[in-house]
Amino acid sequence: MINCAGFLERSGVNGPGLRAVVWVQGCPLRCRGCFNRDLWSFGKKWLVKEDELAARILAVPGIGGVTFSGGEPFCQAAPLAVLGRMVRESGMSVVTFSGYPAETLLSSRRKDWRALLEETDLLVGGPFFRECRTPSSLCASANQEMVSLSGRITQGHGGEEGGTGVEFTIGPGGEVTTTGFPEREILFCGRRCA
Repeated sequence: MINCAGFLERSGVNGPGLRAVVWVQGCPLRCRGCFNRDLWSFGKKWLVKEDELAARILAVPGIGGVTFSGGEPFCQAAPLAVLGRMVRESGMSVVTFSGYPAETLLSSRRKDWRALLEETDLLVGGPFFRECRTPSSLCASANQEMVSLSGRITQGHGGEEGGTGVEFTIGPGGEVTTTGFPEREILFCGRRCA
């Protein structure tokens, strides 16, 4: 099962094209300036079976794939690899964001990490450094790198699209999901609104 922190059916800023997004709960890296600090805790949020989440993703019309974000996806690598395989078998692509450097992930011998890498088409890896912010790609900071692992998504073919904006989605119950790379000033005006 996946300890899921959030799910968005459609996003245009979390990878190339329109994609579903799965945010996982839990991250040991705790990058300074992280936008998703509420996802650091490994407490249980929404436990979902891989096949149930795959069915939900595959039922969304007009998307090209799914993005795994977090939290830290490689802390739940085994179930995400299963989900990724189901999504990729349908012809869609998988983008995985990680705070671990790409070199660390690619050189690892951990079976669960290797399994998730095998189901990932585009890896965006590296810790977030607030002082190195960049608005030019899917990378939130200049030290991060994008690595095409399958050839399905390559730079110049959607690998650099998305990620440069901020997206606000209003759900059926009125809840607002903010995603992309927002500046904290956009989210918090510094005063209490009535």
